[in-house]
Amino acid sequence: KAVVSTQSTGILSNSFIGHRLHGDTFYMNGLYNGYTTTCHRARIPCHFPYVDDPAVDYTLDCKNATYTVSGANFEQVFYAHSVLNRVFVTEISVHSGVVNLTSHAGAPSTDLNIISKEKISHGPEGQGTKVNVFGAEIKDPETKTSPKLTIWNLTSDFPATLDSGTYLFISSFASTHDEALSFYDRALQYYTDKTLLSSHQDSWSYVWKTINIDLDDKELAKTVKSSLFYLLSSFPQCALKIPELENYPFQFFGVSPGSLGNGGDNNDYWGHVFWDQDFWMLPGVMLLFPELVKESIKYRIAMLPGARIKAKERGYKGAMYPWESGRTGIDVCPGAIYANHQQHITACVNYAIRQYVYVTGSWDIVSTDGAWDVVNESANFWLSRVEWDGNNFVINNVMDPDEYHSDVNNSCFTNAAARLNLLFAVEAAERLGKIPDPRWAAVAQEKNGLKIPFDETLRYHPEFDGYTQGTVIKQASVVMLGYPLGSPMDDDVRKNDIEVYAKCTDKGPGMTYSMYCIGMLELDELATAENFFQVQFQNLRDPFRIWNEYPTYLGCTNFLTAIGGFLQSLLFGYLGLRVFEKKLQVKPFLLPKCTGVTYTGMQYCGERFNFEVKKDKFTVCRTTGNAFQLWQIEKDGQKWPLVTNKPVSLDLGQYEITMADGYELVY
Repeated sequence: KAVVSTQSTGILSNSFIGHRLHGDTFYMNGLYNGYTTTCHRARIPCHFPYVDDPAVDYTLDCKNATYTVSGANFEQVFYAHSVLNRVFVTEISVHSGVVNLTSHAGAPSTDLNIISKEKISHGPEGQGTKVNVFGAEIKDPETKTSPKLTIWNLTSDFPATLDSGTYLFISSFASTHDEALSFYDRALQYYTDKTLLSSHQDSWSYVWKTINIDLDDKELAKTVKSSLFYLLSSFPQCALKIPELENYPFQFFGVSPGSLGNGGDNNDYWGHVFWDQDFWMLPGVMLLFPELVKESIKYRIAMLPGARIKAKERGYKGAMYPWESGRTGIDVCPGAIYANHQQHITACVNYAIRQYVYVTGSWDIVSTDGAWDVVNESANFWLSRVEWDGNNFVINNVMDPDEYHSDVNNSCFTNAAARLNLLFAVEAAERLGKIPDPRWAAVAQEKNGLKIPFDETLRYHPEFDGYTQGTVIKQASVVMLGYPLGSPMDDDVRKNDIEVYAKCTDKGPGMTYSMYCIGMLELDELATAENFFQVQFQNLRDPFRIWNEYPTYLGCTNFLTAIGGFLQSLLFGYLGLRVFEKKLQVKPFLLPKCTGVTYTGMQYCGERFNFEVKKDKFTVCRTTGNAFQLWQIEKDGQKWPLVTNKPVSLDLGQYEITMADGYELVY
């Protein structure tokens, strides 16, 4: 119940269209304007009506994915329709008197050349309503050979005032006039059938019934639910193929750090796709809905030609994914220092593919959907990138996640991630019946393979060759060797890495402290882990729990990367999940200030598992079942069968969920 600003308002998105509430802009999936390094999301003016009278209440309903503004005599509800994903809707109820409407279109878009702007009468003869038709094309395509993308937006016309009654206003978006019109008409038909709002709610009901995280700390619960809402609404729900709901697929162009509601010229990373998607957002989403993650991997597969171009331009083999990409996959990063040196993204793209294979238990994405080319050509890139120094293979002249240091040699994180990329290429080749390049394993071997800097005296990993302990860093880097990369090390080294770098992290971006938290939970250092867990919330903004990149209103708004880190601190930190090809490890701890936490619908190898964590005990329940498979949870040689819908209660500790001996994965 406060006056809201566009910096603190929520985002409504269905991954095809996005809108920062109370703002003057819509953005559309894959619609960019600007040649190469000037590429950014093309601004579509918001031709939608907002009630212009004083409001007393603003409500973001994450359960139903709606936003409501209420005044003394009116209520206005907004939603980005999750089934009719080219449609944005507002419904206005006027209880008495008159309300005023206003346009939020703002200034004309500098990204678009208008090709059509007219008002038409649409609908049955004699009953037609006025519809504003806006057609435009971008001014500058991403490459010289790219076509000029078009946008068609049909929006219900609106008067200056409304009397008592209920009113519907629709805005549809598409790349062609006919598609925009067809979705406008579908929305009208849904409304006539009284299913426009209910179908949208049914879609989200399916999501929340399938997965959830429930806890009894009210404030933390709000943060968890809003974070899940913002992140999941950035992926195409059509990929879930929800029963009894219509399905309208489209080509998905990835998730940018600021979501689809942000990303204009020189704002919120221009709407580009970074490693943030693959390394920070996807790991948590993968355990909830791997189908959504597949859409992002398909984006990376489609962008492979751009990665080949970048490798060739830099004199390397294979595929070198650009630090920032848009619609075509070419490098659109406006900062040369980042474009030249941020190379770990190639390994992070492969990390996401690897984890997807392990979570789903299926190699189809690699064998039949095109990811093998990504894995193979990325491994070949690293082969052409390494040099031999007489003792080890080295990778020089890079910038690792710590962007305060560029052009360094042997970044711990970059080399460890590249090593994992190479090992996965060997594994994938063998699974597909191919002969792996023997150089992949040679470069990836622990002895005389890729150099991972290590100080034997101080028992920690210097961030790169020549790093001086205590030098300020921007964000989590070395700490991620233990998790997510899973590099083997002794506990004292793991602890030293966390303590050394936590002391010199310069108020890092919102996702940073999730990694310190996870690391300390691995070591059973609960008090320190809780401190790191709480630090995350300095980047949170009320009233709608928007995550910012930095603790003040600086950087990217609605920073999904921070949400991804936060979700990882829940699932891989306090629930303690670790994903392997043939086992799911779990080591749960109770979240701070909670007496019980329930994690619903964690997916692994086609099965879903619920976990309920208490102070000293936890319960695991397999909620789906295949009669040809028997699952079990085990610890220290003791095994408990996981029969469908039969909970098993255990003491807290580290366990492994596996398929019982003699059974094979069946789809």
